[in-house]
Amino acid sequence: MRLFSSFSGGKESCLALWRAIQGGHRVEYLFTMLNTTGARTRGHGLRRELLEAQAEALGMALLAGRASWKGYEAAFRRAMALLKRRGLEGGVFGDLWLEEHREWVERVCGEVGMKALLPLWGKASEEVLKEFLSEGFSAVIVSLKEGMPQGWLGRPLDASFLEEVRALGIDPCGERGEYHTLVLDGPVFRRRLEILEARPMRHRGMFFLEILDFTVRDKDGRLPHNLRP
Repeated sequence: MRLFSSFSGGKESCLALWRAIQGGHRVEYLFTMLNTTGARTRGHGLRRELLEAQAEALGMALLAGRASWKGYEAAFRRAMALLKRRGLEGGVFGDLWLEEHREWVERVCGEVGMKALLPLWGKASEEVLKEFLSEGFSAVIVSLKEGMPQGWLGRPLDASFLEEVRALGIDPCGERGEYHTLVLDGPVFRRRLEILEARPMRHRGMFFLEILDFTVRDKDGRLPHNLRP
C-alpha cells in the first residue's frame, strides 16, 4: 500500500515507519503539522529545518501543514485529501494506546477514503523502547515535562536510560508527555543527523533542547557531496 508517515521526528513515528516498510508498504511522504507561523512542529516544538533535515536523511519528501489547535482537524483533513489525490492509500501512525487519538485518526482518514495503520498499537511501552534500541535507532531527548530530570536534555536513549525510567516509575516511552525525542539515525535512514550546537531553554512549563546548529552526514561520517567544502 502507498502510505504517508504521520511524522513527529521522534522515536514512535520512526519505528512505526520502519515497521510499515518492513511490512512491504511503500512510504512516500512524511507529514507533519507545524504551528501557525510554520516555524516549529505542533507536537514537539522542533524547528522546521530539523524535520527537513530528517526527511533528507531518510530520502523522503516532507509535506508540512500549518494550524492552530482549533484548526488542526480541518488542516489535517485538507492534507489527507491532497495526499489522496496524489495516489496515496493511507497513513502510518506511531500511537501505542491512546484510544481517543486512534479513533480520531481512523475517522479523519476514513472521511477522505484513507486507511490508518498503527503498527505499534497495543504494544507495551517498555517493549517499544527495547525494540527501538535493538533495531539500531539513535535518538536524543529534546523536551521534558516539569519535574523530569533536567540532565536528560540532550541525553541519548540507551539501555541505561531504560533503567532510569523504570526507577522513576514513569512510562518508558513518555506517553504522558514526560519527554520527547529527536531521531538522528536508524535502519531506515540513508544518512544521519549530527547535532553541532544546542542549549537548554524553558517555555510554558516545559524544558527544551534548542538545537542551534546541525548537519546531515553520510553513514561513513563524511558530509554529503552537496555540503562538502
